[in-house]
Amino acid sequence: MTQTTEAPAEKRTRRNPAPIILLVAVVLLAVYYVVIGLSGALKTTTAVPVSGSNSQSGNYMTLRMSVQDVDLSNRVMQANVLPIPHGTFEGEKAGEISKPLRIEVSSGGVTTSVVTFPGQSVVDATSLTLTLDRGDTSYPFDQPFTNFQLSVQNDDSGDAVPFEVDMSNSARPWVMQAERSAGEQQDARTLVPMQIDGHRDTLSVVIVSFYILAILFTTLMAVVTIGSAILRRKLEFANVIWLSATLLSFPALRSAMPGAPPIGTTLDFVFLFPCLALVAIMFVWTGAYLLWRESKVLRGRTLEDDAV
Repeated sequence: MTQTTEAPAEKRTRRNPAPIILLVAVVLLAVYYVVIGLSGALKTTTAVPVSGSNSQSGNYMTLRMSVQDVDLSNRVMQANVLPIPHGTFEGEKAGEISKPLRIEVSSGGVTTSVVTFPGQSVVDATSLTLTLDRGDTSYPFDQPFTNFQLSVQNDDSGDAVPFEVDMSNSARPWVMQAERSAGEQQDARTLVPMQIDGHRDTLSVVIVSFYILAILFTTLMAVVTIGSAILRRKLEFANVIWLSATLLSFPALRSAMPGAPPIGTTLDFVFLFPCLALVAIMFVWTGAYLLWRESKVLRGRTLEDDAV
């Protein structure tokens, strides 16, 4: 009688996915920090570059303009302007102007602000409202801009006063640049055309793109999940709950986007509305199907007892 010995079973091994997961996480973090660096979110300066012949010397004024807010809904830009005297325009006290000054700002074809400062007075910042020439239909790639004209005169003699513009931006997340053109003579005034261009920073565009991808992938998951449940005849009430939660989450995601404008942008027509309509159709159809299926017992005239 012979005895047979069984060979020991070979151990089955599989590749450890942990190093790959760690590598993917490191790459994603690196991409995130690169985006943060390129977006300018870490920059502390608020200075806005002004191109054109903006430098002055001798006796002149510096108009320190600070952009406070960009309102795309009302298509206006709020800013503060503070004149700083140089040369013979400087008074005896700090911030005092020695001669009477008149500053006019024309935006949108009309004079939106006229500010006068009497001689020997300490000047304060004045609020301005500038008209924007573009809305927010291209969110988050909208690029609003404003064209306006500046005029600085001696309020007594009416002579033009040379000035330079020192601009800063406190309206986040907008990135801005300004351009100064050559002065134009009009009605004994020297009008200097200015233009301010703005666009959203890179970080805002990336975050909005992430929300859009979340909406698209959630809609795709809903289509696949409901379609699979229908084909396998495993449609349950939990699917209706999930679709209703998805339908309610899309407007919340839309509102959470940075600087989200009112409904009606290109983003809404291209991404949000089709996804909402698709999920809503699946929700109504699934709910109606389950309602008809589960109400069968109520529609029947007889009841069948369960077998014991």
